[in-house]
Amino acid sequence: MASEDPDNQHFSVDGVDVTEAIRGHEVSSSVSAIAKHPLVRQGLVDHFRNVIAACERPGIVMEGRDITTVVAPDAPVRVLLTADEDTRIARRLAEVAGTASAPSVAQALSSRDRSDQSVVDFMNAAPGVTLLDSTPLTFDETVRELLRIIAITKETA
Repeated sequence: MASEDPDNQHFSVDGVDVTEAIRGHEVSSSVSAIAKHPLVRQGLVDHFRNVIAACERPGIVMEGRDITTVVAPDAPVRVLLTADEDTRIARRLAEVAGTASAPSVAQALSSRDRSDQSVVDFMNAAPGVTLLDSTPLTFDETVRELLRIIAITKETA
């Protein structure tokens, strides 16, 4: 179960909080291998579509490498958020807070990118998807830019 409160994000499995565990190196390095299985992929797509359908708010933010093309290809706002490899490594290192070395994070990121490219083209924005390169941006600047993209999309809809 996932929390829908953006200020209190947590995830649990059978009542056990796994919020920290799912962000760890061991889980992250296994995601691509598991996600390649068609039944797993379809189960996740169905789950995410159900979450979208059940959302009672005027919008929802989802993250994933094929959200804009497979899960919600008709969403009114679709953004491909990118950053260069060095920035992604630095951000991932901050996220794992000393539980993994820079070389292991770099290797895992590169390996996951290669593996995922055989399943989905996540590096190129599909038609109708706005590309946002967050390499030079702070978190707050990225959020402001996303809000600007949403506002522009609403104006032109």
